[in-house]
Amino acid sequence: MFMNIFAEKPASLSNMLTFTRLRMAVLVVFASLVVACGSVEPQQSTDQGSTLLESVQSSDIEGFAQLGPIYAGGLPSIEQLNSFADKGVKTVIDFRRPQEGLEQEQAELAKLGVNYVNIPLGRELAAAEAQEKFAQAFAAAKGEKVLLHCRSGNRVGMVWSLYQINQGVDVELAIEQGRAMGMKSGFEKAVRASLTKE
Repeated sequence: MFMNIFAEKPASLSNMLTFTRLRMAVLVVFASLVVACGSVEPQQSTDQGSTLLESVQSSDIEGFAQLGPIYAGGLPSIEQLNSFADKGVKTVIDFRRPQEGLEQEQAELAKLGVNYVNIPLGRELAAAEAQEKFAQAFAAAKGEKVLLHCRSGNRVGMVWSLYQINQGVDVELAIEQGRAMGMKSGFEKAVRASLTKE
């Protein structure tokens, strides 16, 4: 990922940097639209250089993105969990299943005093019950910083897209946010298909 781009050839580096700049610009525009829609109300950040929606290039977390007080993507290391806690994350919502090994993260977050919520999802679209559980956990965070993760960001992006659509956000914007958080094409198709069944 981003940690390895400086090992590429100069032409490849130039292309990667151009792509990254374009991606960042698109994400900032989409995030601005989200705020205009009133779906997400980000906290005012005092961190220099922070943007409303940004890919964290220094991170090696797959599919990692930030939307105001929401951090989202793939599986963080224990060191990264500590870093998120230092940044003020108060709740972690994990979409992995128990067989994916949750115990170490649960124990670490308990030591850090961070609220841990597990909503186990597999390869299928999140059922209505799981979507409701996420909405309740997200609401309980009351605008404080939240980390959403699974193993790759795929399930995170899918749940976030569904949540945003249910909140009345434009479908294309919700799906673009889901992609930024790690959603792959399979779940994107499933999200779109679920809308035609309603």
